[in-house]
Amino acid sequence: MLRAHLEKGPLRRLFGRRSNELWRAADRMRSRWIIAFALAPILAVLCAVAIGMAVWNTEITGAHAESLHRHRVSATTVGETVRAPPEPSNGVRTATAQTVWEYPSSHRHRDRVPVPADTPVGGTVVVWVDDAGRETAAPPSGSELASTAVAAGVAAFAVFALSAGGVVRLGLRRVDARSLAEWGREWELVEPHWSGRERRGPGAEED
Repeated sequence: MLRAHLEKGPLRRLFGRRSNELWRAADRMRSRWIIAFALAPILAVLCAVAIGMAVWNTEITGAHAESLHRHRVSATTVGETVRAPPEPSNGVRTATAQTVWEYPSSHRHRDRVPVPADTPVGGTVVVWVDDAGRETAAPPSGSELASTAVAAGVAAFAVFALSAGGVVRLGLRRVDARSLAEWGREWELVEPHWSGRERRGPGAEED
């Protein structure tokens, strides 16, 4: 019963086995484009997941390699804390202070680094340094890596979905244009007989 339904149903018309003479090639092509458009979000999700996972793995590998050359050391402030103006983007105030630390052993470094706003002179703060002991940024956290991967996945989904929508729209427009042209050619063949002009003959007066 299922086989008979498929052979007589919409799948038969979709794949070219016409059960209705009014079902034209353009109608089948239009149905295929619509199905492609319906499947596009699923493919976009799969593409987004694949790209997001690839970015996640790349970021994890890079963060691990980077962490091998980042070192967390304790430093001592030797100057008063200076507060910077609020950031225009988020209004957050930052503070810095002259700080000293040793890394590697017996190698003394002095620099102005970010510190909590209430850090007193002689206070202890944490500083991230590279292999040479120079102050550097902390390794990215897991949440930052996840945000990067999610952003890449969302961007991939948007690009794929929009591209698929554009391709389907262009395909449907071409199908419609061909369908109208085909209808026009067929009408030119049918109209003289249907309207009676063929029976009246050339030069006959119309009622």
